[in-house]
Amino acid sequence: MDTATRNTWDIYADPRKGAEETTALFEWSRNYSYPSPATLFLGLIGYEDMDIVQGVALGYLELDYLGDALKEYASNPQTVIQAIEEMLEAEGNE
Repeated sequence: MDTATRNTWDIYADPRKGAEETTALFEWSRNYSYPSPATLFLGLIGYEDMDIVQGVALGYLELDYLGDALKEYASNPQTVIQAIEEMLEAEGNE
C-alpha cells in the first residue's frame, strides 16, 4: 500500500514491520489530550529536538506501551522513526 494513501486507521491496522509497538502506543495515545504518552515517547527519543514533556500521568497500561515502544526503538531506531513520520503525516492529512 502506498504511504500517501494510508490514513492513521490503515496504519494502525497494518503497522510497519518492526514498529508495531510504537504504532500501538500512538493508537492508544489518541485517548489523550496533549500531552500524551506518545508525546512523552517523542521527547524521550529526542525526536526533532522535542523536549520531554511534563504533566503526563501514566498508568500501568500506558507504561507498558511506552516500555515496549522504547525497547523497539532501541532495537531499530530507523524503522521506528520512519513509522513515526508516516503516522504524523497521516494525522496531518486528516
